[in-house]
Amino acid sequence: MFLKSDRELFRRRPAFPWLRVLILLLVLGGGGYFIYTSLAGTLGHYIAPYVPGGSTPTPMPTPTPGTGILVAEGEDAYWRGSIGEAIAAYEQALDLEPHQVPLYLELARLLTLSGRAERGLEMARQALLRQPENAMAWALLGMAYDWLGLTDQAVAFCQKAVELDPTLPEAYAYLAEAYIDDGQWFAANEAIATAVRLDPNNVEVLRNKAYVLENQGNYYGAMAGYRDALEINDRLAHLYLAIGRNAGALGDLLRAREAYESAVEIDPQDALALDRLGLTQLLLGDYDSAKVNLGAALDQDPNLADAYAHLGTVFFHQRNYEDAIEMFRPAIQLGEARSRRRTVLFVITAEDIGGIGSEPGVAEVTTAAFIHPADPTTPMRGNFEATDAAPEVQGQIRFDVLEGRYELAITGVPPVPSGKAYVGWFLRLTSPEGALIRTEPLFPSPGGQVQMSGATGAVKGPSIETYYSYALSHYLLDECDQAIPLIEVALRIDPNDENAQRTMELCR
Repeated sequence: MFLKSDRELFRRRPAFPWLRVLILLLVLGGGGYFIYTSLAGTLGHYIAPYVPGGSTPTPMPTPTPGTGILVAEGEDAYWRGSIGEAIAAYEQALDLEPHQVPLYLELARLLTLSGRAERGLEMARQALLRQPENAMAWALLGMAYDWLGLTDQAVAFCQKAVELDPTLPEAYAYLAEAYIDDGQWFAANEAIATAVRLDPNNVEVLRNKAYVLENQGNYYGAMAGYRDALEINDRLAHLYLAIGRNAGALGDLLRAREAYESAVEIDPQDALALDRLGLTQLLLGDYDSAKVNLGAALDQDPNLADAYAHLGTVFFHQRNYEDAIEMFRPAIQLGEARSRRRTVLFVITAEDIGGIGSEPGVAEVTTAAFIHPADPTTPMRGNFEATDAAPEVQGQIRFDVLEGRYELAITGVPPVPSGKAYVGWFLRLTSPEGALIRTEPLFPSPGGQVQMSGATGAVKGPSIETYYSYALSHYLLDECDQAIPLIEVALRIDPNDENAQRTMELCR
């Protein structure tokens, strides 16, 4: 566990929050103009669904005093370590002043850090609508894309941020994060070195320096790096979560537990911290404490799939199979829904009808960027864009993330080229085996219409342990008819998993 001397490393340095004061001054100062315009070039369709018509500069309204108060509350909540309260304050300020770009930027960062990268993506898109040349907005868009698993696009967006402002340390820090997730170690080391050189006392720079070390397997160095970031602000719960994650990777559950306890002490409403603490207590055999903290996590976030799965595992170990089933059921549904919700794009391509591959080809016809509502259970929608290949296309896709069902309604689709078929792809949503989810071949009517409904089926998200523990709970209650479909999904995740194979043998 952390020694007293370890905790002394976390003392807060006296630092003046220049960036956040600047945000407050920008909001209080008001004035200026924002630009509504479509973003040209190859990156444009990633934010295009929000681009309104026209490009005439429109003056911002003068901010109200209430906005400044809310921003100050958000600033204070952040430095106290309550990201949830900070997000709520900034969102209220944004309701009053929906044209203030600094508010979108702050929300983009905080939402992504709190595990809601899809909402962080929405905030970065909104910032770019108003200021298309804002380097920080591009950097945060890249960060969100990276956290959503789209590393190629994340690298491109962060590189765009660097081009716009070569002195912005966060641009290099998020670029390093994207590089390391993309497997480009040398580029990641170079980018993070530049970020540190530009601002060695920036929390985000230090966090990503530690993250690069973590992904290179240097867990001790990563924990030291996260402690360096905590010296700037020792009230940031997500940094303690990172330390706990690295301690867990080293098998040091006691140190991991103490890190998670520190995170919960800072922010008792942090559902992720409560879940991590509960899981670690479960692994240590402290079932009663685990149930308390996992229940508290679900009180804070009733849609947190991992907490349901971990609580189900507690009940399973206590041989309470009925309650385990009641937890595993929403763990599977919400876990798959979370994966669907993190889908960013739906792309239609022209593919060889006799050999559709596992990835979309280069012949892109049209794309719809999903809009992610604040309610994680609300269906997502995306509007299709006109392209050179389909200049008359328009329409919409609706995607029910809970049920996995989707509906397409498109007009203006050009005839399919000879020997080809149109195919729709959900980026980056995969099946349990890891194959990209796609539609059946699409063939437009003579009038250029496509209407289709379908379902994704099971998607990758919940762990294999969740599936076979759920199945075993049914087996032990003599309900193999309900267990077998779950085992089949587990074996799709890993056909060689011994636990899943043994469960199937038991049922047979």
